Amino acid sequence: MSAYLVVGTPISHSLSPRLHNAVYRQLGLPRELEAHDPKDEAGFEQLIKELRAGKYSGFCVTIPYKLAAYQACDNLTEVAQRTGAVNYLRREADGSLMGDNTDAGGFVQAVKQELGFDFEQSSVVVCGSGGASRAIVDALIQEGAAHIAVASRNPAHTAQEWNIPPLSSRAKRSAVERYCISEQRAPCGAVHFADVSAICYEALERNNSHFDLLANTTPLGMNDERMPVSKTWLHSAAPDVYDVVYRKEGTTPLVAAARQAGIPAADGRSMLVEQAILGMRFWGIEEDSQALRSIIDASLNELAGD
Repeated sequence: MSAYLVVGTPISHSLSPRLHNAVYRQLGLPRELEAHDPKDEAGFEQLIKELRAGKYSGFCVTIPYKLAAYQACDNLTEVAQRTGAVNYLRREADGSLMGDNTDAGGFVQAVKQELGFDFEQSSVVVCGSGGASRAIVDALIQEGAAHIAVASRNPAHTAQEWNIPPLSSRAKRSAVERYCISEQRAPCGAVHFADVSAICYEALERNNSHFDLLANTTPLGMNDERMPVSKTWLHSAAPDVYDVVYRKEGTTPLVAAARQAGIPAADGRSMLVEQAILGMRFWGIEEDSQALRSIIDASLNELAGD
């Protein structure tokens, strides 16, 4: 039996074991995915050592270890190079670690399915500046978004870490290119361009700018009733809303508030499914995507009926 882990803090809410294990059982694969909370960076580093030693075959990584996972990898897929974040790791035969980022592709597929959103020339605000945010900003750039505002508690730090130039001197440079340069990893080509800025939440609330989409990548609302933006701002800005966060039962406060205001909104379950399918392929499962989606949907429907 090959052992895999989904790793995060917290992790008790994760549906990943249910999704993955349903596929493994249906396909008759000798695999099992378990949830594990390493508690902190030191605990995560210990897990990486155990992965290299062969105790596990791979990790699915969630908040807050995606940047640490990136740093732990010996080799990266192109999208992982661009984003500077990893959410799937695979142990190779020689003990080296290969990293991928399926959040970017999963986000695009989910938002198109759930909201029918057209990314081309769109204006998007992304709440949060962690690993999921990096993946989503990359996806937005690749899909042709024109303006991207990254909202964080410390925009100066975000701007420095992401190498975003000051507003007064900003040119239309590719955030993809900036990631590659700032991380000093293997070079990758930058073809798509967008205007990317960093902004604090207070300034966002004061800003009269209209956005086409709000994407939340923070953990707010996962286990509490907090939201990254106020209801007042949400109602006035009137964007479509996609919350990467999801709950085992019910929906998040952000999605609930948006829907109450008549704003199209969806939570992260659809993204979980889509990024998991991409992750399974990264782990060597070649089954047709629609077949995998059918197995996962059936598992989630069983959960809803429990």
